Amino acid sequence: MVALSRRRFLGAAGALAGALLTGCGRDAARERPPSDADVLAGLLRRELRTWEAVRGVTGAEAIARQDEEHVERLSALTGTAVELEAPPRDDPQAALARKQEGVFAYVEALPRLSDPDLRALVMQLAASDAEHLAALRLAAGEEPVPDAFAGFTEAPER
Repeated sequence: MVALSRRRFLGAAGALAGALLTGCGRDAARERPPSDADVLAGLLRRELRTWEAVRGVTGAEAIARQDEEHVERLSALTGTAVELEAPPRDDPQAALARKQEGVFAYVEALPRLSDPDLRALVMQLAASDAEHLAALRLAAGEEPVPDAFAGFTEAPER
């Protein structure tokens, strides 16, 4: 029978924990973070879907024009040509859902951008989309800001 002291047991447990933790995160550490261009391209796709949902909503013409400007600005930064040719839809609930997703997307993109100027731009676009979301909610007869955290109490579904 091997005599096991508390000191030897704790030492062995510490060594085992260290060995286990060394392997944790190795695969994630090998992954390259997305480039600023990749992050902006994802935001462009999201903003384009938002514009498509808002375009045609009764009373949201000014919001659709600003969304079009957002698309054009992101398009210019990414060097991606986009066609703004979607047929108008009058679906306020779809517009609200897309706007909420857009706000989440901008907030999620912030820590992934390395360029401070791009971070400032994304913060401006997020603030603009949050204003649009409040205006769309108000027009739909809803509370413009239903909670103090503007929907950030739960993670968005993917």
